[in-house]
Amino acid sequence: NVINQISLRVPDLATLRAVRNGVVAEPDISELITATHGNAISLYFRDPEGNRIELFLDTPWHCVQPCREPVDLAASDEAILARTEALARGLPGFRTRASWSEEIAGKMGSRNP
Repeated sequence: NVINQISLRVPDLATLRAVRNGVVAEPDISELITATHGNAISLYFRDPEGNRIELFLDTPWHCVQPCREPVDLAASDEAILARTEALARGLPGFRTRASWSEEIAGKMGSRNP
């Protein structure tokens, strides 16, 4: 494949769960993984053509990457977000996404992050 990964942003954990529930029973879907990166919560899988697909939800936090820890989408939204925040707070460069975006916008000479 010439495509490494196709990534799509979703609005909430309910959407991640719905997609996971839809693809988990598909026989041609493989490598189903759920993970938190501190700055995002993701669902990964390979489609029937072998393309890697990522659906992700941004979190309100920023931390240095790489970071990938398993996450259980069966847990409550509150539990997932609390675990993700605790993970992010323990990583270098932790700050709010808004603070990070403001800093990057300043470096780029933009006032609208």
